[in-house]
Amino acid sequence: MILLVCNNCKGMTDKLLPEVYLRFSDKIRVMAIGCPYQMDSFLVIRLLKQCSDGVIIACPQDVCCCPINKSVIKRREVIKDILPVFGFHKEQLVLANVSPLDGPKLIQKIEQMINFINLSKNQAEECSFFKSGRETASYKWLN
Repeated sequence: MILLVCNNCKGMTDKLLPEVYLRFSDKIRVMAIGCPYQMDSFLVIRLLKQCSDGVIIACPQDVCCCPINKSVIKRREVIKDILPVFGFHKEQLVLANVSPLDGPKLIQKIEQMINFINLSKNQAEECSFFKSGRETASYKWLN
């Protein structure tokens, strides 16, 4: 899982990142970039396709460096709507509008994403078991 954090808001990297590193260092990769909402929407799809199961974008919406840019505001709304077109679930992208002082809210979003990823992996394993056409001895015994 990848966490994209706004690097322009100084409190985001100073206050939130140490707590996130301590709790989720083995499950999450953190990238501090300019404003995550200003990056191309297809870059998020590329991240999901090639190197991660989920992406969290953490940026304070109200005090962001780009609140008046209308194209950025539109991109915030549209980016989740285009994920099903590429075969991804909308829950694989979380837009976390958190302030630098709101660490527990970001940690809650990360835990929800981890739970969703674990649940979707378990469901995928169950579906592949029954759709594969192979029957184990216990499955034959039950039928």
